[in-house]
Amino acid sequence: MKSKLLVTVIFIALFVSLGSLGGCASKKKNQTLSSFDETTRLYGRLLRWREFEGAVNMIRHQDESAVDISLDGYEDLRVTNYEIKKVAMGDDLKTAVVEADISYYYETTNVVKEIRDTQNWWYLEEAEKWFLDDNLPAF
Repeated sequence: MKSKLLVTVIFIALFVSLGSLGGCASKKKNQTLSSFDETTRLYGRLLRWREFEGAVNMIRHQDESAVDISLDGYEDLRVTNYEIKKVAMGDDLKTAVVEADISYYYETTNVVKEIRDTQNWWYLEEAEKWFLDDNLPAF
C-alpha cells in the first residue's frame, strides 16, 4: 500500500513538474510573439515619424555583414501610411516575413506613391530582440 502511495506521489510530482516546464515554454513563446508585434509596429512608427536613424538601428543582418545605409535624400521623404498586410512566422518562431503597404511622398513632388515592402525579421535569443535583415524600403 505504501509503495502504491509513493508511486502515485512521484507520478503527481513528475506530472506537475512537466506541466510547469510546458508553461515556461508557452510563456517564452508568448513573449517572443509579443516582442515581434511590438518591434514591427515600432518600425512602422519610426518610418512615419521620420526617425529613419532609429529604423536603421533596428537593422542587423543575420549573416553579420555590415549595415551601411545612407540617409541622403530622406530629408524630403514623408511616410503617410504604414500598414502590415501579411505576416508569415517561421515554424521555429525565430524568423518572420512581413509584407507592409507603405504610402509616401517627397515634398519636392507632392505625389503620393505606394509600395509593398517585404521585410525579413529574425530573433536573436541572446539579446531577446527582433532585427530586420534588410535595408530600408526602396522608396
